[in-house]
Amino acid sequence: MTVRNSRSLVALFLSVILMLSFFTVNAFAAEEDSVSEQQSEGVTENGSEGSTTAATEDESETATETASGAETTTGTGEEGESNITELVVNLVIGGVIIVIAVVLIIKNRVKLGAFLRSVKNELHKIIWSPKEQTRKNFLVVIVICAAVAILVGLLDFAFSKGIIGLASLFSR
Repeated sequence: MTVRNSRSLVALFLSVILMLSFFTVNAFAAEEDSVSEQQSEGVTENGSEGSTTAATEDESETATETASGAETTTGTGEEGESNITELVVNLVIGGVIIVIAVVLIIKNRVKLGAFLRSVKNELHKIIWSPKEQTRKNFLVVIVICAAVAILVGLLDFAFSKGIIGLASLFSR
């Protein structure tokens, strides 16, 4: 197997691991959304919040149990289990990535050392800008970033007020 093919396989393997880690994040987000949807079933069809008879019965049972001194459960058991599962999955994926990186570094330590020496040599060849020029460029970047942030904020404010105004026109 050539070096190029092995590098391609390593890159493909790492990209698959990265995609799987993103998938697990999305899967856990979907679980949290479904849990929050199940908790918001107490909303009536017209969109206003109302207390259903089941909610009233649950509240009266909770009040009775609390008055009698019995422990009540708040339903956080599922959340705790999902958080632990998410933590374990993320730790396993992170551990696999670290192990792969360490194995690749150990396997290619001679090439890695030569690469780092060449990077160091190339950094010595760079002609850096004078300190004053770097400071001026830094200030220009900061000012432009602040101006763009203010512009985006003003546009966001204007568009949100415009949308609210349009909604009030059509709701009359």
